[in-house]
Amino acid sequence: MPKTKTSNKPVRSFRLSGETLGQLEEMATLMGRSEGNIVEIALDRMYREEARFHRVLDPRAEYRITETKDNKEDQ
Repeated sequence: MPKTKTSNKPVRSFRLSGETLGQLEEMATLMGRSEGNIVEIALDRMYREEARFHRVLDPRAEYRITETKDNKEDQ
């Protein structure tokens, strides 16, 4: 069965600067992905980085933060 361009994801609207729109368009073109997918990837990467430094913690997250040697020495 061929894929369609419809999605079951909710629609969101954001106001972005011209610079951000240019970056979004460039990344979508370079990566061959939709602009929405680029936003999802960027947000996931940012969230994981924040979680790495314990600034956010979502118990529903599918990944786990593990102790590293550096973290243990700081405590």
